[in-house]
Amino acid sequence: MSTDEKRACYRGILFKLSRIEDHINRMSQGIAELKIKFAEELDPDEQFCPDMLESETALLNSIEELCFEGLLEREPEGDA
Repeated sequence: MSTDEKRACYRGILFKLSRIEDHINRMSQGIAELKIKFAEELDPDEQFCPDMLESETALLNSIEELCFEGLLEREPEGDA
């Protein structure tokens, strides 16, 4: 493989890594926005059931995990 071919291959890989990073950053920002929206809905005087809070936290963690797994399982696009 020539040097030019290697460079083109590496450029393709770097481009795909940048796109993956962009997706992760957008998801992270979306999760942060969701956390803020949920926090705004909380009433400091309201009583919460610890089991309910644990289940909602587990749900959020599952959603986050599914998003990351979805990105990792995506088939590569293009020739690289």
